Amino acid sequence: MSLLRSAGNKLYQHAFPIYRLLYSAYKNYSDRAERNLLRRVLFPGAVVVDAGANIGIYSSFLARCVGPTGQVHSFEPAPENFKRLCAAMRHSPNVRANAAAVGERGGKSQLYVSENLNVDHRAYAPATESRLAIDIEMIALDDYFKPGTTVDLIKLDLQGYELHALRGAKRVLSENSEVKLLLEFWPHGLESAGVHWRELVQVLRGLGMRVLQLKIDSLIELNESEIRVSPDWYINLFATK
Repeated sequence: MSLLRSAGNKLYQHAFPIYRLLYSAYKNYSDRAERNLLRRVLFPGAVVVDAGANIGIYSSFLARCVGPTGQVHSFEPAPENFKRLCAAMRHSPNVRANAAAVGERGGKSQLYVSENLNVDHRAYAPATESRLAIDIEMIALDDYFKPGTTVDLIKLDLQGYELHALRGAKRVLSENSEVKLLLEFWPHGLESAGVHWRELVQVLRGLGMRVLQLKIDSLIELNESEIRVSPDWYINLFATK
């Protein structure tokens, strides 16, 4: 896996068109359960958040799902990734790209950049490694969306910063009774960001949401006995009211 990541990072830096083609094909295969779910729950005209948009693979997919009358609000704080995101979205007028991280507050912040993996930049300092920190903007979704704005789905892939993003979206989540969440659930990353995975689950349930685990093409209730705090263990959660 480390060799594949190293090769992928070199392609990203020196042969990006090849990297994007291969990475897109990989995501089409590896995330087919998530994509099938999104096709079922999204509809023309839907308003979607893609937080942690990276180079735009999912933003492109979401833009097709919601159609020309829908909106995709994409957030990516890493400058190089954001440049790639904007290039990919130049023919998608229903996508609004934002050069910012999503968190619990708005304002200046820092991004801790991975030298080895463009999908592993973080809005917090990893405890076990030293990283270059760059200045970025952070946005809370409660500040980004005006009161009363309809939001149909929020997708979060923030390397452990998901609970912080939810804390900054309390009003949006409470105002939208039909909102759905698809988020990466990585207990190790959550703890690295200073929170416990149970806190995230409690926040979702406190909002009156069912917390479901995506397995192949089915949704089941989250089985907390299976949860492990390991760098290599993560799943995708789907939460709905």
